Amino acid sequence: MSGRGILDADMQTLGRLLAEGWRWWIAEIRDLVPRRLRGRAGGSWPRLLFRDGRLIPEGDGDGGRAGRSSVNPRPGSGVIVMLPGSMCLMRRIERPAVNHRDLQAMVAVEADTLLPFPSGRMIVGAHSLGPAREPGKIEVEIAGIPIAVAREVAETIAMARLLPERIVARISTNGRPPIDFTPAMTTAGLIARRRSATPLIWALVGFLAALNIAGLIWRDAARVARLEQLVEDQQPAVTIAQTIARRAEQGRAIMSRTIALRRRHDALGDLEAVGNALPDGGWLQRYAWDGLTVRLTGYRPARTDVTAAFRKSGHFAEVRSMNDETQATVPAGEPFDIHARVLAR
Repeated sequence: MSGRGILDADMQTLGRLLAEGWRWWIAEIRDLVPRRLRGRAGGSWPRLLFRDGRLIPEGDGDGGRAGRSSVNPRPGSGVIVMLPGSMCLMRRIERPAVNHRDLQAMVAVEADTLLPFPSGRMIVGAHSLGPAREPGKIEVEIAGIPIAVAREVAETIAMARLLPERIVARISTNGRPPIDFTPAMTTAGLIARRRSATPLIWALVGFLAALNIAGLIWRDAARVARLEQLVEDQQPAVTIAQTIARRAEQGRAIMSRTIALRRRHDALGDLEAVGNALPDGGWLQRYAWDGLTVRLTGYRPARTDVTAAFRKSGHFAEVRSMNDETQATVPAGEPFDIHARVLAR
């Protein structure tokens, strides 16, 4: 199935896909277990022989074979059902090497060409006997029983209220596990599917995953809450630090503006420049300074040009004489009234 098909699938389809994946994985793992160990699985289940439409303990009616218990199992218990070899048809073939699950599917598809039964009228099982002579192939033993016989076996098991762990042919296997017809009979609907613990396991895994995620979220939320509390506790100190930094920045700005103004408007320097530019013998009566211009009123010696002197000093521009006020001539000199713009230094 494609990724989009998985996203569009409903919960029932997803559950079926997960169950199939789980069974495939279990089959892959089972193939890794040595055959001699797999053959011992289920050895503790009671063995019942199907004969004449009845289930009898394997030791009864066959010569009292030693080592077999003749006690009938209780209803609801698991059993291994043995089918007489006369009910089964056996054959050996060679097929490409595949795992157990794929081998069962392949044999089910080819069943009508491998055994003399009509299509859909038999139950087929198979197992691998090991590598064949031809590289890349394995020797496979297959067995089939008529579906009518399989239905009779299933009905007898159901009437006895037993749980068939395996339904196998009672033939010599030379130490190998016998062919199990249970999966094929389950697929054919003759045996009810056993309730699997897989959904419960997945539910438990999902619950633990959700619990883990919830724990991570709670831990992160607790860390965020502690961080927020720490920030809140430090807020007064942060406010004070921000206030100090803001006032320091304001102080630096004021200092910068003051320095800039000091460089552009040097009152003492401008007064010194006026004194240097004033001709000898001249004196000021009035000095007006606004940072950019000066207004000078005073007296000068006769025939002295104060305006020209200020223009030549290099510290003033736009020097002009102001005639809006009339000052009286005194013995100390002639009056002057000039206005000039102070040049930046």
